[in-house]
Amino acid sequence: MKRSVLLPFLIMGLLISAAVSSAQDAAPTLDPNRYSSLPQQINLRGFPQIGYPNAPVSVVIYAAFDDPASGVFWRDHFPAALARVRTGEVLLTFVPLAGRGNIPTGRGAARAAICAGEQNAFWSFQDTLFTYQLNYGDQAYAGERLIEAASQSSINRAEWDQCMLSDRADAVLTEAEATVASNSIPITTPFVTVNDVPTLPTASSIEAGIQLAVNRGVATFEAALAVTESPEGTVDPNATEEIVVTLPPLLGTSYPPPLIIGLPPGWQYGYDTLALQDFDAMRNVPIAVYTGPVTGGTGTIVLMWGFPNLIPVSGVDGGVEPNLWADGLRLLRLAIVEQDCNIGTDLRREYSIGGLTAVGTQFAAVSCPELPDTRGWFAGLQQFNLNFVFYTFTDPIEAMDGAAASELQRILDSVRFVEPATPTPTTAP
Repeated sequence: MKRSVLLPFLIMGLLISAAVSSAQDAAPTLDPNRYSSLPQQINLRGFPQIGYPNAPVSVVIYAAFDDPASGVFWRDHFPAALARVRTGEVLLTFVPLAGRGNIPTGRGAARAAICAGEQNAFWSFQDTLFTYQLNYGDQAYAGERLIEAASQSSINRAEWDQCMLSDRADAVLTEAEATVASNSIPITTPFVTVNDVPTLPTASSIEAGIQLAVNRGVATFEAALAVTESPEGTVDPNATEEIVVTLPPLLGTSYPPPLIIGLPPGWQYGYDTLALQDFDAMRNVPIAVYTGPVTGGTGTIVLMWGFPNLIPVSGVDGGVEPNLWADGLRLLRLAIVEQDCNIGTDLRREYSIGGLTAVGTQFAAVSCPELPDTRGWFAGLQQFNLNFVFYTFTDPIEAMDGAAASELQRILDSVRFVEPATPTPTTAP
């Protein structure tokens, strides 16, 4: 039985090796910015990752820069996994190995890539190394080529040099070998798993494995939350009741937000569009309200989405990034609480929405003309080029001192964004 499990992977390894020995194709020309819009991080074991942390599918690649078969995999099959990273479906992890092939200085190449990864540059650096491998063969990492790769990248050379002189990269390679040793199936590079299930290291097999995992994940998620895919099917219809949003002035136009959220029993929801007199123009901003019982009172989550950024900030690459903290403050005062309230806010900090990092702060609104005193927090982030800000608060204000805060955060943790099929209406009539 064990041989029947291992045989397809051993055969595929032989087929890829044979393809390498006869392949004459040079490395492809790549978009130098193909990773720029994707989140990059290092996991607790020191392995580089790319993709959204809450992606439903985990794809792990075991590969080595001194292994010609890994180079062919990178050229011919890696793009299939990367394409699903861009859709938000896959979190991709690279387990860097060395000594798996016949190309000299493979360990040095792996150390160089790991050190580049400390500056969120592993994935572009791996492109360079595999390009060298396919173009130069056994001389891929000869002489000063690794230093040349570092010099031509966007990384800080002094920090990279310091890492190369340390033992940090060696510790990652040791951890990678320990991971291989703990696997019940012998690993020959390249080796790929999809949600911990081994798959053949080919584009078609990876694509099939990812799609199967996505389908299973959606079914499990929907079964857990009893979600239905109707126009108002972003919440559990058995546990919730649709309400009429009463925040004036409203247009009576319902746009369900492009996300799934799990609401506890007894919670209600409603959608509408807010006609908002912004600083520079009248805007139509979609709004969703979720409200229901929490420990000590009533919890409310107000979501505003699809609005433009009025206060951008310069990005590290000279571009413009949204300042959702400033936008959240502006919308808090314009739309969430009465303008005559005594409003207090804290310092900017990070929060979590569906496992993704969001930016916001705590706020309190007291002595309002009509509304009761309340406090909570807001958190904003951007998904699928749309802005989202979640305002979370309780009534009475004292409920936030108890378990209500964690109960509300669990609802925010359940959020899963879905790419909208049509453009979001945000312009004034």
